[in-house]
Formats: sequence, C-alpha cells, structure tokens
Amino acid sequence: MTTADAPGWHRMLAATEPVDEPDEHFTEEDLVDELEAPSVDPAVDSQAAVTPEGEIVAAGLSTARPLGGPMRRYDFWGAVDPAWRGQGVGRRLLAWQIERAAERHAHDAPDVPGWAGLGAEEKREDVWRLAERAGLTPLRWFTSLHRRLTTADPLDAVDLAAGLRLLPLGDDRDEAVRLAHNDAWTDHWGFAASPAEDWNARVVGLRNLRRDWSHVVVDEADDVVGYALNVAFDRDWELQGYKEGYTLLLGVRRPWRGHGVAKALLTAADRAFRDAGMEVAALDVDSENPTGALQLYLGLGYEPVNRTALLATRFDPVT
Repeated sequence: MTTADAPGWHRMLAATEPVDEPDEHFTEEDLVDELEAPSVDPAVDSQAAVTPEGEIVAAGLSTARPLGGPMRRYDFWGAVDPAWRGQGVGRRLLAWQIERAAERHAHDAPDVPGWAGLGAEEKREDVWRLAERAGLTPLRWFTSLHRRLTTADPLDAVDLAAGLRLLPLGDDRDEAVRLAHNDAWTDHWGFAASPAEDWNARVVGLRNLRRDWSHVVVDEADDVVGYALNVAFDRDWELQGYKEGYTLLLGVRRPWRGHGVAKALLTAADRAFRDAGMEVAALDVDSENPTGALQLYLGLGYEPVNRTALLATRFDPVT
C-alpha cells in the first residue's frame, strides 16, 4: 500500500466496526502515520487485497519492533471486509505476514529467538480460528482496565519520597523521558530500547498525546525517574458511549520503585482526566508484568474489562 490507499483502507475498516466492535478506531490520518512510521517500509511491510474495480477488501501490516534485546518481536495487524470473509483472504494475508516476519528475522536477527504474532480479544473467535490454522498459539495475555471517575473521588495528590517532585510533561524533557523509558522497561518481556526517531514519531509525536494530562517525576538532580504519557482518542468516545483518558505509557526506574512514584503519576493522570470531563481512566497491562503493576492498578480502583492474547509463532535462532 501507499498513503494514497488510506481512504480506501479506512472505508474497509469502517465496514468491519459494526461486526467486530473493536476497542480502537482509526482515522485516515492514523493509517497514514502507520505507513510513514520510521520502522515501516510500505513496499514490503504492507499488503492489500483489491477487487478488479480497485476496492480494498482486506489489508494488513507486518512490522518489527526496534532491534536489540535478547529476542526480536514482529507484529501483525490486519482486517478483512465482512462481505469477503470465509473466502481465504484472511488466511492468505496472515500467511504473507508470517512469511514477511520470517524473512526479516533471518536477515536482521538470526542469532536470537524471535516471536511474531497478533493480538486477539477473547471475544474474537474468528481471529482465534484463523490464527490456530496458521499455527499461532497464545503466548502472553494483556488486560484492559478501567477506572470510573466521579466528583466524589477526591483523587488527592500522593506524597512522594523526599527529593522527588511531580511535574507536568514539557517538550524539553522528551529525550529524558525516552532514556528513562528505555531504562525502566528493560525487565519487561519482549522490550527493545526505542531509538530517538521512532520515539519522536510514534510516542511524543502522536497527535493524540495530551501533555497537559501527562507528568514526570524528577529527583534532586532533575533526572526523570518516572513518567506517565496520556492520550485522548476522542474519535472513540461517541462509539464507546463515554469519554476516556488513556495512559499510553507508564514507567518507573528500578531504584525508585516502591517509593510511590507510579501511584503519584496515575493519580495525577486520573485527576487531569476527571477535571477535563473524562468519565473513565483506561490502561492496558501485561498480565505477567514483573513490577506488580496489575496489583497496583487494582488497588487504585481500576477494574478489568477485557483480555487480549498475543497469538504467536516462534523463530528459533540459527545455530
């Protein structure tokens, strides 16, 4: 695909929404962003199924996470127009995605293990069947959580350890937050450090990023020890039936865990959401997160609303 295909791609995705009821809804601009991401080469990382009349009836991406770390991860994202399902289009698209990931892994990182797969909500039985036919199996589970925001909840500021300060996210700290993120997430499954170009395009460069809802915690040396980056996917609100503030990324450097940093960041985010008229605070977490994040969120009043599995296949290192 090319960026000129974004309108047709978007029309196809719109046709899937009444059937699939997805949690995410993409604009044409979002799809252009996906094709123009630094880590994506549309000529080899995207495919579409097109009718003789030029109508896109299926489309997908096969992309790679940044290089580095003890493993390499590849992500699949795709959809098929409901009118064209059951005719082998999805199977062919997924087969290409797996082939593309295998090709890239053999070229870029043959000496480390690799995992390639797609996210599937529990309710999407059709996706589970498709993945199973292709040899993909559940590897990790991720939980979506919501916290209802009401004026009755005071959301009082959390006391931090001596020397720590909670500050709004300023654009002068983008690089410091990237470095803090790369440090804080090293013990998370499948993580590879984010290079500056990718971070600037896909994180702090997001049009949905709300800096006025986002915060950092700094120490006495003014170094970032924790951060919460929050976004507003306002296109989803009408379809969801409620206004939502979403925590895209939350991290605390290991020496500062257990000092109230994450709790302070989330409480500040939820207060900012509520003050802006949001009804729900939302986030997602790896169910096996090694930091105990899930228990923290539950303790703050977040409740599970959905689970998604990473259905994947493994590429063994070349020996």
